[in-house]
Formats: sequence, C-alpha cells, structure tokens
Amino acid sequence: MNKVKLDAVLEALELAEGEGNYYYNKITSEIIYIGEDEARIADSDNIDNIDHYPEWQREIIEAAIDIEENWENYISLPSRFDINEYDIMVEFCDSLDNDRISNQLLNALNGKGAFRKFKDTASRLNVEKKWYDYKDEALRKIAMDWCKDNDIEIIDQR
Repeated sequence: MNKVKLDAVLEALELAEGEGNYYYNKITSEIIYIGEDEARIADSDNIDNIDHYPEWQREIIEAAIDIEENWENYISLPSRFDINEYDIMVEFCDSLDNDRISNQLLNALNGKGAFRKFKDTASRLNVEKKWYDYKDEALRKIAMDWCKDNDIEIIDQR
C-alpha cells in the first residue's frame, strides 16, 4: 500500500493556488509540483536539450516528462478547482451562529475581489482565526478523502 505524510498532502493543497499541479509518485511516495511553464516545456517537441535551463527547472521538467511517460506511477492531487475555496467560505458562513456576522461575510463574497474582501471582513469582525481553523479542517478532510479514495495510507496522522 502507498503511504504519505498528511502534512505533505496538506501543504500541497494549501499551495494549490497557482497554475501548476501536484502529483503523488507511487514509487517514491513523494509529492511533486509541476509548474505550468515546466509542463509546457515537457509537452513541447523541442525537449531534446534542456541543458540551458537552470538545474532546479531541469529537475521539474524531467519529472514532468516522467509523469507523461509513466502516468501509471502517479496520482494527481486535488487542484485549486477541486478544492473550491469559495464554497468553503460559504460553508463557513453557514456554520456561524451569529447571523449578522454570517451575512456580512456572505456579502463580502459578492463582486470583484471577493476573497480579499472576505478575509478583510473576517479580520474586522474578529472571526479570522475561526475562518482559518475552519479552512484548515476543510483541507484536512479533502486530504483524508483523497488518501482514502486512492488507497494511500497516512503515516503521520496528527
């Protein structure tokens, strides 16, 4: 059975805001991040000479190539689209006992800059810590479900 540290999965989920993707390597049990640029380079027909890239980028490009060539050895972690922080924010609002605070937070989620407005409003209303605790627990559930769905044993449950 494959194994992973829960903290490594949680870190990947927390950082899943960019345009890249995280993958779990079933052979090494490592989680690998492949950025959009490196994925594009690995996909290109002109990857014969990657020596002109910095060493750190070459390693990611080589990992991206390995993922393409040996897909059966990898499992994609949930992306920012799978996580859907907006829905987590709405669920947080619905979980609050104080309707006034809940409504102000829900109103902050409307329009441009909703995430920033939500976080600013949570801070102003002194529920910022509650929000981050709620979000951490939601990510933890997503991580645990992902591990269960992919038959991956968690080796350091906190």
